[in-house]
Amino acid sequence: MITSELVREKKKLSSVKCFLCRSNTNSYFKIKKIGMSFGIVCEDCLKSFSDKEMELINNMITAFGGYFGLLSNSKETSYSKLKEIAEDYKTLNKDIANIENDIKTLHSAFLYGITPRQLVQGLKILID
Repeated sequence: MITSELVREKKKLSSVKCFLCRSNTNSYFKIKKIGMSFGIVCEDCLKSFSDKEMELINNMITAFGGYFGLLSNSKETSYSKLKEIAEDYKTLNKDIANIENDIKTLHSAFLYGITPRQLVQGLKILID
């Protein structure tokens, strides 16, 4: 017996969450291989990060939790965290050239929405 099916129009496009920043997106995104899995990356993250940076952020988030920008709701919050990191580096006489080896600092910067480039450039400006 054949029955008629009720067809409903979808009035709202569903959104997906970005693999890195967890923002909702229903516009442009790409499915990227990051680490050992695949994830959806939003347009903002695609513009902001290289493939290596996406891999680094993914590894930090997988190892230590959170997501990019979790603790930041404004540029002022991110800037104050960057100033705090710079002050720590200044007082402890740490070398900025080795920032990529400072896992704790990198993870903290990612949680506050600070990109690797912003971290390095910001530390150079704030420490000098």
